[in-house]
Amino acid sequence: MRKPISVIIHTFNEEKNIRNCLECVKWADEIIVVDMYSDDKTIEIAQGYTDKIFMYERSGYADPARKFALEQASSEWILVVDADELVPMKLQRVLIDIAESDKYDAVLIPHLNYFFGYPMKGTGWGPLQDMHIRFFKKQYMYYSDKVHDFAHLSKDARLFRLLDKDCAFVHFNFLTVEHYIEKFNRYTTIEAQGKYKHDIPFDLKKIVISSAKEFIRRFLFCKGYSDGFRGLSLSLLMVTYQLVINLKLKIMYECSNLNYDEVIRLKYNKIAEQIRAEYSEE
Repeated sequence: MRKPISVIIHTFNEEKNIRNCLECVKWADEIIVVDMYSDDKTIEIAQGYTDKIFMYERSGYADPARKFALEQASSEWILVVDADELVPMKLQRVLIDIAESDKYDAVLIPHLNYFFGYPMKGTGWGPLQDMHIRFFKKQYMYYSDKVHDFAHLSKDARLFRLLDKDCAFVHFNFLTVEHYIEKFNRYTTIEAQGKYKHDIPFDLKKIVISSAKEFIRRFLFCKGYSDGFRGLSLSLLMVTYQLVINLKLKIMYECSNLNYDEVIRLKYNKIAEQIRAEYSEE
């Protein structure tokens, strides 16, 4: 009898993805779905695969829900899957073998990312460029509440790097450019708010240097050029991502408020009142 494996999945309005995802993990001994109060049929679909469905408050990003999901899992071995990801059978077999061998405590898994219908070769999203610890023994892993903070592995854990492109997660990352921009806007706000709360200073010189390095890293070192115009565009967009975080941060500091739109609206109203007053003086 093989060692039991728990799969944890976080969801929010994933009715178009969740069935395909669950079909590829129904071999697991336990499936845990943590849903952020979806408005669509996500939960209804998930109920056909598991009765371990938990609700979690909406936070705008996945990390807190993953942390909560991990706490609900009963197996020693955990596989973390996103709703827009698929687990190929070759990957499943490798993971089961690793669990049985007991030589490792965690596995770094490659990701085959699709952007706007295209499988990425480079730009930081190629299979062996975008690798994450998604399979591990529960006691060796910790998730924080920070956006894109990913997972923290214990220093004494034995890590296996799965350097086989054919064993990559298939990740349908972004469907459309609009989808990308929507997440772009949401995540930059969350990250800017995090910096503001921790009093991280706005440093223009550092921003300029890091932006140049980011483009060079993605387009040249990560071979973004191999992805053609997508690679060029996404390299520039990732530079813009950092710029927008810092632009939002700067405005927050100027307004001394996370919700700076309210402060700016008051400022605009005062200007409008002054202009309106000019007419009443006639």
